[in-house]
Amino acid sequence: MKMDWKAAMLAAAMMVGGSTVASAQEAGIYDASQVSYNAIASDCGCATDVACGDTALTCGSDCGCYSDCCCGGMDWFGCCDHGDPWTLFGENCCGVTIGGWISGGYYGNFRGVNTNNGNAPVAFRQISNAATLNQAWIYAEKAADAETYCFDLGYRVDAVFGADGPDTQAFGYGDRYRWDNGWNSATTNAGEALYGSAIPQAYLTAAWGDWEVKVGHFYTIIGYEVVQAPQNFFASYAYTMNYGEPFTHGGVLATYSGIQDTTLWGGYVQGWDTAFDNWEGQATFLGGISRDLSDSTTVTWAVNAGDWGKTRSNGMVNNNGNIYMNSFVLTHDLGCGYSYVFQHDLGVQTNIPGEAAYWYGVNQYFFKEINDCWSAGIRAEWFCDEDGTRVGNGPGSYYATTVGLNWKPNANVIVRPEIRFEKFDDIYNGGGTPYAEGTHDDCVFYGFDAILTF
Repeated sequence: MKMDWKAAMLAAAMMVGGSTVASAQEAGIYDASQVSYNAIASDCGCATDVACGDTALTCGSDCGCYSDCCCGGMDWFGCCDHGDPWTLFGENCCGVTIGGWISGGYYGNFRGVNTNNGNAPVAFRQISNAATLNQAWIYAEKAADAETYCFDLGYRVDAVFGADGPDTQAFGYGDRYRWDNGWNSATTNAGEALYGSAIPQAYLTAAWGDWEVKVGHFYTIIGYEVVQAPQNFFASYAYTMNYGEPFTHGGVLATYSGIQDTTLWGGYVQGWDTAFDNWEGQATFLGGISRDLSDSTTVTWAVNAGDWGKTRSNGMVNNNGNIYMNSFVLTHDLGCGYSYVFQHDLGVQTNIPGEAAYWYGVNQYFFKEINDCWSAGIRAEWFCDEDGTRVGNGPGSYYATTVGLNWKPNANVIVRPEIRFEKFDDIYNGGGTPYAEGTHDDCVFYGFDAILTF
């Protein structure tokens, strides 16, 4: 029997979405996302120019939180001086920045399943029988500068190769090989992609006054986690991010920042995970609002809704109906290096053969920035694939708790070890066993990756 509060939940989500309190994670090496969360780690009242290791700033002093304020050091986590990051290319005299990163590591499970797909359905980390090169990423960008010039143009192009490549292609085209869909260099005997390439962003921008307009292929503004490894705390990804949200869009998106402490988005995009071709006939609205409530708190609501067109798969043309999906994000810094995240997503697909399909979830994060080099975090998530249409293991709820560390020995290196506990609970007594190649309804995963930025 369907949950009778489903329609009420959808109506409430259309008004307030869900909510996320973002962490005080260190900012990524570039602003690949449209959303800039106001997550500022507190200095506990100390001056920002306090020398690292100043003996006058002890626990119980004005700093109050740390044994020294600059490093925030706990005795068992060594302190370090990052300095400036090294860049291979940097920014040239024309304002063009070229950079990127390489990330790789290993992800396994305690069920002893060591295969090409042994970690499924964990997003992006399915391979369990070998170390992986996850992202070899390079980008070129010229930001449109409306502060210096009355009107300016810019652009950005990203390219990636690795085990994460197939997961960020324009796979919204189904069986049609358009843009980068199908650029796979290694597959299993069953045709599952192991390694591949993608061009997840290629767009032009125009900026004037408080306006910026982006045209082309770009990442979504929806959700908290992103594909780009350096901008996430954890090496693995949340179910909501992979199974419940779009990655990329093709279309036009306008940004307006003329209201104090507020950013508005609105535009037309061709559904989810497509680029420039639109045989599918997808036509959706992408928009949202972000508002700084204080120096440490920001709320952001984003939505994508409209005609999801059609998709050709296995020689058949499928009607995708209409889509409504939203995410509401509240970011807040708790002070003294602590921060918390709460995220709720809701999606529904209607006007399709059979009943409408619903999915929704809640993610919670808690982070502690120990010092410049060490951070700890925990992520607890619940993702409900109510009709079994998103993950592919039948109707049910996925519960996952991930505990991890970030070690940043210098400004260019991040090492992210983690352990992840998962449990699946089927809704209609279907006896689903999505883990260990379909043999268990729970599993413990472990792994790490290392990221080198340039």
